[in-house]
Amino acid sequence: MGEKLKVLLIRPKYSSIVANLEPLGLEYLAGLCRDLKIECEILDEFQHSWFFRYNRIVRKIKKNGYNFIGFNANANTVDYILGRSRQLKKKFKDITIMVGGPEAELNYKDFCTDDIDLVYHDNGLQTLKNMWESNLKEEVLEEQSGICYKRENEWVIKEKGKPVNGFIVKPDRTEFYRGLKKNFIFLKGKYAISKASFSCPFHCSFCYCTKMNSGIYTERDIDEVIEEVESIDHDKIWFVDDTFFFHKERVKLFCEKIIEKGIKKQFMAYARADFIAKNPDILPLAYRAGFRDLLIGLEAVNDEQLKEYNKQTSKNDNILAIKHCHENNIVCNGLFVISHKSTKQDFRKLFDFIKENNLLWPLFGIFTPYKGTDAYEQYKDQLINFKAKNRDGLHVTIPPEHMSAFMFQIRFYWLHVLTYPKVMVRTLFHSAYDTKKKGWF
Repeated sequence: MGEKLKVLLIRPKYSSIVANLEPLGLEYLAGLCRDLKIECEILDEFQHSWFFRYNRIVRKIKKNGYNFIGFNANANTVDYILGRSRQLKKKFKDITIMVGGPEAELNYKDFCTDDIDLVYHDNGLQTLKNMWESNLKEEVLEEQSGICYKRENEWVIKEKGKPVNGFIVKPDRTEFYRGLKKNFIFLKGKYAISKASFSCPFHCSFCYCTKMNSGIYTERDIDEVIEEVESIDHDKIWFVDDTFFFHKERVKLFCEKIIEKGIKKQFMAYARADFIAKNPDILPLAYRAGFRDLLIGLEAVNDEQLKEYNKQTSKNDNILAIKHCHENNIVCNGLFVISHKSTKQDFRKLFDFIKENNLLWPLFGIFTPYKGTDAYEQYKDQLINFKAKNRDGLHVTIPPEHMSAFMFQIRFYWLHVLTYPKVMVRTLFHSAYDTKKKGWF
């Protein structure tokens, strides 16, 4: 590529009424551009309307002369990216289009098409730094790991590099501050995002997060994480690690340092039910440090289903985790995966479990065998309606065993009707974080 790089990074929009958060992955790329003195802009489609999406991109390219387009791919935006790349290549024959992100990391071959030039599936950003520093010289591409590129119209696929345990740049959060007005998590407010580890040490069959970073769980230096927390000009931070509460001593050290430094922020993080069930003594310290929300993958309310998910937890772990959170004034956001094997009675038992354990904040998702997971290999011959836009945990993609797909979908939405009005009323009356209260007000 002869001319100087000018980069437009795009986060495609998809349907979501639960949250609108900063594009942290692209902010790290923008930070790399900042350090390399490369002109860069993030187009976060979540900040714009559904209309004129293509025209908006075209105007950006024409106005600022962008010649390198980077798409961030999730499971439910694959088809959009493929179609949009086709359109852009027809209109701008000299632009370079690259696809990266979680979906590209695991299923990179799906993006090796005529209309895409590069697919980035490596761990970390060192390869991208090398590519951009060289202005995409082919001899440099040949030396890199974790990329797919074209040589004489044939795709060259380079194997991933080693797992990483940190970032080589700091994110450019300009887009976060610019988009703060539209930033939200349903009924919880506006959150910045931070990531303190990579991959996951567990192997749930339905989750492809455990496949990230070559399937190797690593952790960032805790002082580096705290430095980032201090630098974010916002009072609510969500750690999006697949499980922040994993090493007890590390969690304890983080909390102690936050308290020692006098950092007054509110935190939300993922945790496993078995960790909280076995370590309730960490919760008072976590509360003092600012943790008010834990997202806990309860997944199911019977041991048979938990075993099928390879969750390595039990129903009793789920009950104790909720109880310990409530006793320490920390909200348990219970995440459930609704199996295609569910009966009418199973839906009822799930709702009864929520009532009996005073779980005010449940979140439901339909079991979806995302491509790249163990579940996909098991169910790939049974899939229905497996278009990219349906790979979001809200659509039936495996035929239910005990009812029609229509009735399954109705019962799935009925769970929300039964549970969410109470959350909304409690939020209205400012009692949604009173974990000991059981009523509606």
